[in-house]
Amino acid sequence: MRRRRFLATVAAAATVGLAGCGGREDDDPPPPGPGPHEQPEVPARTTGEESRYPAAIASEWGFDEVVNLGTEGADQTGARETADYFEDHLRDGTLVYLPPGRYELGRTVSVSDASTGIVGENATIVPPDGYDGTLFALGYPEPLSEVLIAGLTFDFRAEDTGARPLFAMADDRIVARELDVRGRIDVGQDQLRFDVTEPDGTARVENVRLPDGGVPGTGVTGMEVGDQNHGDLAFVDCHVAGFPDNGLYANPPEGEVSVLGGSYLNNGISGVRIETKDASVVRGVHVRCDDRSDAGENMRGIRLRSGESLLVEDCLVEMLEVTSSDGGIVFSSELGSATVQNCQVRVDADDVNAVRIKAPGDSTAEDAHHGPFRCENVVVTGEATGGAAVAAANRRGCEFANLCVHQPGDDRDGIVAEDVTGEVHDSYVSVTGDPLSFTGSAISQRNVTVNRDPRDADSAVDRWCSQPSRE
Repeated sequence: MRRRRFLATVAAAATVGLAGCGGREDDDPPPPGPGPHEQPEVPARTTGEESRYPAAIASEWGFDEVVNLGTEGADQTGARETADYFEDHLRDGTLVYLPPGRYELGRTVSVSDASTGIVGENATIVPPDGYDGTLFALGYPEPLSEVLIAGLTFDFRAEDTGARPLFAMADDRIVARELDVRGRIDVGQDQLRFDVTEPDGTARVENVRLPDGGVPGTGVTGMEVGDQNHGDLAFVDCHVAGFPDNGLYANPPEGEVSVLGGSYLNNGISGVRIETKDASVVRGVHVRCDDRSDAGENMRGIRLRSGESLLVEDCLVEMLEVTSSDGGIVFSSELGSATVQNCQVRVDADDVNAVRIKAPGDSTAEDAHHGPFRCENVVVTGEATGGAAVAAANRRGCEFANLCVHQPGDDRDGIVAEDVTGEVHDSYVSVTGDPLSFTGSAISQRNVTVNRDPRDADSAVDRWCSQPSRE
């Protein structure tokens, strides 16, 4: 990829408006008791008779029946409970349609062992004030075969209200799209959870928006992959902001995760956290931390927690203001191997690494030392002072290729490595501190240019960071 083209793409991404957890104990489970394969479309609403939109979806999915809760008598003003209507009609082969209106839901609607769906049009689900349970448990206590949920807004703006909108678990297929969760969550209840229980199953979570986040101290997560997951999931063009315990927490025991596009803003712990045994990808994502007032400690951008052959590419990560942070893109101690390529990382927050490759822990498997761990076509900019742009420790197989670092902040180092083996080649490092600091390391260098006066380096930056990648 040409660097100039990449930087233009990143610049365009930066203009886009920006407005918890699987594999762990669930704080509030449902009441007692690349990537994914092609998914059926959810047809767009078209002009014509009211029944046309849900009928088109039912036909695409193979549902036998469409039930309109409005014509069935469900209250559409938000004044009366509607749980009975959902429970009566969410059955196998049935698509439930919500016409425009507000629908009060004050208890959990559970559905098991079926193929069903819910679609809405300007439809809002409203829990009663103070409700903090689960609203839709689709696939509890037993997984569904297939589940579709689309076109709903969940209104949690009342005080002490923060229900889990959706717990979805299915053997074969989950599609959740065009969902909005409004209101700042002020109770300890993680939000959207998805589990695909069979290895051949898939989930697609698309255009889901959680712009209002959670109150600090609640430990709330925006979206998560649960510990019953064994299939493949894709999170596409989602927006998650302001959650104290991860924006997206993808920690399945099995299966691949793809995070494709979307924005993750001011989330604590990390904007996107991936921890998979199988190869997974984060592509075209914009992560931004620019408000430390409510996010909690350790605001990472993208955190690669564990796994093999994880890939981060074509992403923009901005660490502008944080409480504290391990880094913009973090290779965690348990990670076996990963590649970061064609990414831009801007760091204005002092002492924060753009890229950090952490040393394996004492209990980490020996192969976690050996990688490979690659950074290729990565541009690091920003005004941060102190610390280093890139830091690596106690790893083998580290490769930094076509790396451009330009950080003019005081006492800022370039690449710092301790007990590392690997190589740096075809790269440019311009910082006020030490461009290359290798302690106890065996790192070969080829075609590396350093500049200790980054404040007067515009032409060099343009030459190095805008030309095509070199072999």
